[in-house]
Amino acid sequence: MATATMTVATVLTSDTALPHKPSSKGSSSTEATLQSLYNRAARAFLHRDIAITFTLLTAAFALLPAPLSPPPDPLDIHRRKWDILRITLETTVFSSTPDIAGLPQPLREFLLLSPQSFISKLYTRSLALFTPSSLYRKPSSAFLPHQVLIALVASSIKIDCPNVGREMTEDWLSKRGQYDFVPSTGEPYNKVLELYCLHVLPRLGEWEYVKEFLSYENELSSDRKRELRLALEAQHAQALENTRRETPKPEIAPSPTPIPPLRSPSPASSSSSSLSTTSTRTAVPASPRPKLTRRESASSTSAVSDTTVTRSPRQRHNQKMARGSSNTSGVRISRVPPVDNSLATVQPPTSLTLIRSYFNHYLTANRITTLSVLFFLIPVLSLILRRRRRLETPSDSVRRKLLEARGDSIMRRLWNELVRAILDTVRMGGGGLA
Repeated sequence: MATATMTVATVLTSDTALPHKPSSKGSSSTEATLQSLYNRAARAFLHRDIAITFTLLTAAFALLPAPLSPPPDPLDIHRRKWDILRITLETTVFSSTPDIAGLPQPLREFLLLSPQSFISKLYTRSLALFTPSSLYRKPSSAFLPHQVLIALVASSIKIDCPNVGREMTEDWLSKRGQYDFVPSTGEPYNKVLELYCLHVLPRLGEWEYVKEFLSYENELSSDRKRELRLALEAQHAQALENTRRETPKPEIAPSPTPIPPLRSPSPASSSSSSLSTTSTRTAVPASPRPKLTRRESASSTSAVSDTTVTRSPRQRHNQKMARGSSNTSGVRISRVPPVDNSLATVQPPTSLTLIRSYFNHYLTANRITTLSVLFFLIPVLSLILRRRRRLETPSDSVRRKLLEARGDSIMRRLWNELVRAILDTVRMGGGGLA
């Protein structure tokens, strides 16, 4: 580690002395240093020594800035290998549950991000690493090596973010071929397309879209297309089988078991149980029921046909004999619910009840008030007004004298006044209409 540090310091000193014209000797020394550090970092990563691996990564990327110009430089191979190792380390830490206390601070900050933000940050950093700084343009996937793209897409699948992997792949496919020094045809294209069609889109459920994409694709050979279709069909069948196994089968409700009818207890057991316990059964008296009219008998019989039992006179006689006997029970217990006595004791309404219901129906409070005003209050007011005015016509004088001669009572006078008021009202109304 001390040797690596001294080498890094020597390279930085030489770069500082000659920033614009790096010597071939300095470039070779940097490549040797990067290769030595890479071997140690790969060995530490295989032994799960995250702290040492991260330290070596930090030292290596201090020697790997972004390229200055589009043409490839000797550090492109080292830049690609170190970026893939860094993506693999960070994805392993993010997808596992390591000891946070022993992690470096930058790795701890990654654990606070969401999966989508984590993959997007790695992708943006890789674009900035491979885009030449002399172009003064936004980092583009046109400069991204297909190996780094495959590592990023594999990481998105590992942390269950295939939608981000799809976006990165489609962005690379749309911008590939802009620069000849970036390999994007042949084997690189086949590998990216295999990952896209057999791993990214199937995880998103885009089975039909994959088939349509392969039908329009024109760079793959027919044999390669056939292999992709066969592999895709096998994956689709396996996915359907897994879905069928995971789907719970609907539980069939058991058929209801028919309840057998209850046996009627024997007379002896029925008698003993009725005497020992207080049950809901009722004792049927031996006295005959009151006679009903034909209509009431029919309605009561239809209403309680399922719950009543008709006894003949012979049965009532046998019941009396059984009651008098000392060897049998005192009462005969009926196994039916009690009969509603209100149906059996209905009496026909009397004349007074009918008259009362008639007057209650027609003589309401409003009608009584109206009749009182019409037949009592108006005649009384008319009589009072006549006496106050003392305007007596000859016919009124004759009528008054006749009444005084007859000696009628006050009720008789009120009645006559009522009749007279009604007649005057009718006469006045007829005259007005005429």
